Amino acid sequence: MKYFSLFLIAIFIQSSALAQFSFGGGLSTTKFFNSQSIQNQNLLMPGLHAHIEIPRSGDVTLYGRVAYLFPKANNNTLTSYVTAINQNTNPYILAVNSRYKTSYVSLEGGNRYYIGNDYDNGFSGYGGSGIVVTFGTVRRAYEPTDVSGQIEWEQAYQTDPADATEGKLFALGGYLQGGLKYTIPALGTIYSDVTLNYLLLANGNNNTALATEYISPLYFNFSLGFKKDIY
Repeated sequence: MKYFSLFLIAIFIQSSALAQFSFGGGLSTTKFFNSQSIQNQNLLMPGLHAHIEIPRSGDVTLYGRVAYLFPKANNNTLTSYVTAINQNTNPYILAVNSRYKTSYVSLEGGNRYYIGNDYDNGFSGYGGSGIVVTFGTVRRAYEPTDVSGQIEWEQAYQTDPADATEGKLFALGGYLQGGLKYTIPALGTIYSDVTLNYLLLANGNNNTALATEYISPLYFNFSLGFKKDIY
């Protein structure tokens, strides 16, 4: 969420100095491909987005969007062992289930081209391309009880210090986008678009980051939202 807040502040400061721009947001869903041959077939991540458009002409805009994808757990459940903080605790070792959860903040920007009507008038289609930068967080989420479901362990036991409970992902790539919009006079614009993202670079800082199931060289994003023109 830190990147999300910084991006919104930056575009607000920038847009306040412009004569005309549009600002909006809405719902997003990202679909990853099963490129790792895993059992998880539900590789959808829902989220929210906000974006800004700055007109370069009537049918060409400079466009930027920030999206936050809510944490989503891997399909596979892992079993590991936790040890008691006090050596006199009985039992001293417990088996605990956990799953990796992934969330993303993505930033994209480029040019958008409108066909049919101008970007702030009537019904039209649009398309564009640009750069996408993605920051991911992968956390290992443990169940609050042991595998038997009988013992709450979090206050009296600890995980293996060698196991990283959080990892970070960084990805860089490009995108191709197409969509439709309708501008309602004096009210605003309803829009919907589909974006194909392709990664050129993807790195994780540890094994926890690399354990995510929610990453693939190609992935789609579906967005639905509303924007308002500011003059």
